[in-house]
Amino acid sequence: MARIKGKSIVFEVNGTEYSGNLSNAVISSAVNTLGFGDYEDSLDFTLTVTGFQDTASNSLHSVLWANPGQTVNISYAPHGNATATAAEPWFTMSGYAETLPDIGGAAGEYFVYDITFILDGKPTRVNSF
Repeated sequence: MARIKGKSIVFEVNGTEYSGNLSNAVISSAVNTLGFGDYEDSLDFTLTVTGFQDTASNSLHSVLWANPGQTVNISYAPHGNATATAAEPWFTMSGYAETLPDIGGAAGEYFVYDITFILDGKPTRVNSF
């Protein structure tokens, strides 16, 4: 059994690792219009992340801020493992951020943002590279 316990999140966008930039990542699906054929065709997939606001030019926040609506390739390892395995797979997907990341927050607190990626389809489970 390979239950997932959040310990660290491995997260890459266009091949660049942003693991320390996130505290939460969730892939979800919702039913859109039911059609004829494969049920999966009627699902819309999203990836919602919570990240730390960071104005460094190489942070995920800054990359998303500078490139609104740009399609990106994402790799996500929910187990936090460096290499995909059958027991601890990675998930790959492509999509675009629905909005710009927030900027600002409460005094005395670390500022965070929530952003949703609209995915091009069902994420691919990767068991090895």
